[in-house]
Amino acid sequence: MTAASALPAGGVALVTGASRGIGRAIARRLAAQGAAVVVHASPRSRAGLDETVALVRAAGGRAAAVAADLADAGARAGLLAAAAEPFGPVTVLVNNAAANPAYAPPSRIDLAARQAGFEINFHAPVDLCQQALPAMKAAGWGRIVNLSSEMAQQPPIPYPGPAKLVHGLVLYGAAKAALERYTQGLAAELHGSGVTANALLPVKIALSESAEAVARQVGASNPHWVEPLEMMAEAAWLLVSGRYNGLVTNSRAMLQLAQSPLHALDGRTVIGDALSLASFA
Repeated sequence: MTAASALPAGGVALVTGASRGIGRAIARRLAAQGAAVVVHASPRSRAGLDETVALVRAAGGRAAAVAADLADAGARAGLLAAAAEPFGPVTVLVNNAAANPAYAPPSRIDLAARQAGFEINFHAPVDLCQQALPAMKAAGWGRIVNLSSEMAQQPPIPYPGPAKLVHGLVLYGAAKAALERYTQGLAAELHGSGVTANALLPVKIALSESAEAVARQVGASNPHWVEPLEMMAEAAWLLVSGRYNGLVTNSRAMLQLAQSPLHALDGRTVIGDALSLASFA
């Protein structure tokens, strides 16, 4: 599928989990490309959410914030309607918000943890997709990008890192695997409608605030495993601006597929390519 498709004038994006990290980076990049951006986080992260809005506006973009607990089906039920209030119907949905409610090994993941893990990592993004689709279909154009993780696949054995950490991410990975399968099925359903759905994940670790300690540890021996946040933002923008549909791809592979350089979050300054590594400076 080709990548030559511009963001329609007046495009409105909703990015969940945008109070920091990957979500914030994607929101800033979409705003730099002309989208009006509605950023979301839980009510507990309101300060970070306001900071994201300020960063977008300081760069000349348009932004507004909505807060909701995505783990609560009732709280998220009206999220797309709330997101449409500042700028109009959402035509770009980036489901970035995620959490791992239990770091227990597979043999000890209880029902409450399983329910909580799938609620935030699977049911919430599926609900938001379904809320967004009527407006996207009516517009004849829409983009859904669901963020996934390499933990959706079982790592090779023996593990390159602590087994305790890998076992503790099984629940998270299972929910992300379900989201990937849903994304591809949704993409098949949407084929030809002008609305696309794709799943995007880092190669290993994107250098966000929450991942910095792990990234520094891992990056000491495997620097190629750590990517700058701009890499995820670039890949997300390529999926939004292009006509790709049904992909489950990592960030570096997406840049290589599109033959795109790596840009700063301003969308103009070239800072590298698909092989660029994160800097801890």
